[in-house]
Amino acid sequence: MTELEIPEKYKPGFKQLVTVDARTVDELIDALRQAPPSLLIEDLASIVASQVEALTVEEVEDLIEALISLYNLRDYLEVPTNKIVERISQAVQNDEDLPNLSGREKQEFERRLAAFLEFDGVLSVTSKAINVMRDHERIFTGSRVLTDMRPIFERDLEKGPAAVVIVHMLKIEYADLEGTHEFFVALDSIDLEELRQQLDRADQKGKSIKLMLGRANIPYLNYLNVE
Repeated sequence: MTELEIPEKYKPGFKQLVTVDARTVDELIDALRQAPPSLLIEDLASIVASQVEALTVEEVEDLIEALISLYNLRDYLEVPTNKIVERISQAVQNDEDLPNLSGREKQEFERRLAAFLEFDGVLSVTSKAINVMRDHERIFTGSRVLTDMRPIFERDLEKGPAAVVIVHMLKIEYADLEGTHEFFVALDSIDLEELRQQLDRADQKGKSIKLMLGRANIPYLNYLNVE
């Protein structure tokens, strides 16, 4: 079986898992048990960090990202938790950028990994929710509307513009497996109004579904806007 390597993005989180004290680990688990799932790891980290004295929001965010990567790996490989723990522990041991573990420290690290993976609460739901939201051929990443005035001239150019039309260029940015891309669509005032109506209708549909979920007592995951 191919040995795992810790991606650079997740090394700060695994370093936290190795070095934090036992009290902080307990505070993290308690905070995660109480926290609601979120589609933004930053929001979840803000909630958890408010209940953990020893770590900053940024450190908690690094740690949560590392843990969610483990949930994703476990689901992808479809192997038991203990197998993931063994392989991640060995990957940390082999990584020169991460602390070198003694035999006792290695056992404690594996115990921590298992504890975070086995309670299977907010981290599992958040992991699956993020995957569902992103499991598309293309993902919207941004937009911008550029507005132009385009003069209309008669044959005698010296008379100046005879009229002006207004054109709105809608820029859509998106990401796919090949990277980030963009395209432009020209809109007039009628197009803008139609687009506005479609967006308002989509928003109303979302609110209607949210009310239905509330009546069925099914949690609705949203971006939380934590202050």
